[in-house]
Amino acid sequence: MAVTQPARTAPARPAKGKTKAKQRYLKAKKVRRKAKKAAGPKPFGEGKKKAKPKGPNPAEEMELEASVAQASHGDASESESESSTDTTSKSSDSASDSESSSSSSASSESVADRARAASPSTDVIDADPLQAASPAEPAEMQDDEPQYLFRFPRPQQTSTSDAQQLASLGLPQGLERPTFVDASHTQSLDTQDEGMTEHMGVRVSRSIKRQLDRLGISEWFAVQASVIPLLLSQHTESRLYMPFNPPRDLCISAPTGSGKTLAYTVPIVELLQTRIVTQLRALVLLPTRDLAVQVAEMFEAVGRGSGLRSLVITGNHSFRHEQAQLVSSGPAGFTSNVDVLIATPGRLVDHVRGTPGFTLQHLRFLVIDEADRLLGQSFQQWVPTLLEALQPQASEQASSAPASLHTQLPPWMHDDLDTPVPTVQKLLFSATLTRDPAKMNALQLRNPHYVSVRDRAEGDDVHVDRFALPAGLHEHMIVTETSTKVLFLLYLLHSHLQVRHALCFTKSVESANRLVRLLAFFEKRMPPGQALCVQYYSSDLTNAERAQMLRRFQQGEVDVLVCSDLIARGIDLPEVRNVISYDVPVDMAKYVHRVGRTARAGRSGDAWSLVEEQEVFHFKRMLREAHHLDAVQTVKVKPAEYEPFLPSYKEALAELANVYSQQRGM
Repeated sequence: MAVTQPARTAPARPAKGKTKAKQRYLKAKKVRRKAKKAAGPKPFGEGKKKAKPKGPNPAEEMELEASVAQASHGDASESESESSTDTTSKSSDSASDSESSSSSSASSESVADRARAASPSTDVIDADPLQAASPAEPAEMQDDEPQYLFRFPRPQQTSTSDAQQLASLGLPQGLERPTFVDASHTQSLDTQDEGMTEHMGVRVSRSIKRQLDRLGISEWFAVQASVIPLLLSQHTESRLYMPFNPPRDLCISAPTGSGKTLAYTVPIVELLQTRIVTQLRALVLLPTRDLAVQVAEMFEAVGRGSGLRSLVITGNHSFRHEQAQLVSSGPAGFTSNVDVLIATPGRLVDHVRGTPGFTLQHLRFLVIDEADRLLGQSFQQWVPTLLEALQPQASEQASSAPASLHTQLPPWMHDDLDTPVPTVQKLLFSATLTRDPAKMNALQLRNPHYVSVRDRAEGDDVHVDRFALPAGLHEHMIVTETSTKVLFLLYLLHSHLQVRHALCFTKSVESANRLVRLLAFFEKRMPPGQALCVQYYSSDLTNAERAQMLRRFQQGEVDVLVCSDLIARGIDLPEVRNVISYDVPVDMAKYVHRVGRTARAGRSGDAWSLVEEQEVFHFKRMLREAHHLDAVQTVKVKPAEYEPFLPSYKEALAELANVYSQQRGM
């Protein structure tokens, strides 16, 4: 009988400890992890994983070779330590550990340096200049710090460039060397100015002088005294067209409210009132409908009794109605019904392309008012379309002649009918007229004459062109927090300042609508006799509503008119005493057009800018670069001065929030 023996179990093998190479690897990994944690987070874009390129990577190959060499070195040291005594083993282990750690760190640094050198250099984005480097860190560390992307772009302002730089870019000589006129210069009607050497003063007909007397105009302002003689001096023989000696184009930069509209209205009426046949001879382009209506009223007032016909086309009426007013068709063909056309660029392009018989071949004056704004916008490519329509076409008699006859005649025998020369004179007006060569050359100006009207107190350097503002304007700046901006506005309206007849500008139509509602809720809580009438002016209103709103404002029925930058261009409101920039503009051009709504025609006015704390740096830099910072006075308002309005303001704010919550729930 076989005896079964119990199964023999294998003795448990002792757990294999970590080798010296493994220990060194873990120690180096721990060191790298601590160094990575101390370095902090990586800059934006550097922490993302990149796709590995196909093929061998030099940096990875070098790192692999270093790790293999380190592993072989660890194995050799381990075998040597096993064959030696314990004391020798301990000493060799400590020595090998220190040596391997130093070699590991050195090899890792060399690998990183080689990989950094092998990798292609990337473009570094400049950091925000407002974020200054920490003074505690040395300059060497500041240069090696990562550069972060600036979240919001800084506002840009328009400024004039150096004259030599403009000349190098191909700017005409007339714009490179402008003629500066003192803004305080005035001249009596129909008199000679001894101080002017280029011309003999302004002389107008009796009929125009009679109409100017009815308008209450007794003297010419600086822009009128300098522009009108330039336009009338070339027509001493009452010749309207000069194909052999075409007139020079004019570029006029003058302060807002200085009378630029009258500067081109008077000479156009003076020259065109001698015409016999009605033809479209003057075209005035404007950016907004309201400004077009205002210019049309000036032409009607100055040209009363002259027989000139003017028309406004801005899209207020139907396209067919405007076509019937522009041209008429008869047995002899199409004839023009107007002498002066005031239009917006988009509507003009529509009639150039879609109205039969509408032509600009007889045009003598092309006025581009608010030129900097019009040149900055396309409006259905209005510039190339207009220039193409202005190109003269050869007469049918010349075109029907045999080609051999033209080839046999010498060039000096060709007349103006054979090769006509355009006589149209371009007149550019603006308070912030651009001098960008690309925009100016797009109009194909003919030997332009640049006239800049400015205040003599701006500086003695005549080669520096700056924005010009009315002499009677007083500018103020109030620094406020975002949460207390409305309270500062209430302080202006209801404190001892008593800001009335004011235009309040906001950054958008929605912001203007919200501010008007809040002020209306606040004024309901004011005592009788102290409540103000605050109204909203926007493009959302119809033309009749906008005209009625402006009429009420001029009559004093509206105390504050809140709007966006819609009426910041060219609109003449004589009753404006104050201009409030609830939201400050981001460029100097908008600031000039805003504050220019007051202190017009020699009057005085105040401009108030509510600047938030985070906007102070940009706003002051904008004024400083325009050499205008010293003209703005900083007004400090203590909290105790606006605290009386705080309870009513909180109630009005709660009512406004309730209104908007109900609208969202509908």
